[in-house]
Amino acid sequence: MSAILPFTEANSKRVASLFRKALRTAFDSTYKFEVYRAETIKIRQQIEVNKHISDPIELQEAIGKFEAKLAEFKHPDPYVAPSRPGGSKYQRNIPVEREPLVPGDW
Repeated sequence: MSAILPFTEANSKRVASLFRKALRTAFDSTYKFEVYRAETIKIRQQIEVNKHISDPIELQEAIGKFEAKLAEFKHPDPYVAPSRPGGSKYQRNIPVEREPLVPGDW
C-alpha cells in the first residue's frame, strides 16, 4: 500500500477504520462491559500517542504495527449478531411461498 500523507482525510479515514476494527476485536474477546470499556480506553491511548506523527514513512510504520497487533489479537470465533449472516438466527424462519388456496382462475 502506498504511503498516506498525514493530516489528510484519507489518513483520518484509515485510522478511524483501524480504530473500529480494534474496538470490534476487543469486544470479541471480552463480554463484560467494564473490561471492554477499559480495553477501549487503552486502544484510544495507543492511537493518541501517534497522533503527532508528520513523516509519511514513520506514519506507515506505526499503522503497520497497529495492523499487526490487530492480526495478533484477532479472535478465532468473533461475535456475530444472531440475525446477521453467519449468526444463529439468520434465515431460521424463511417465509414459505404461498400458492393460491383455491385452485383456478377466478
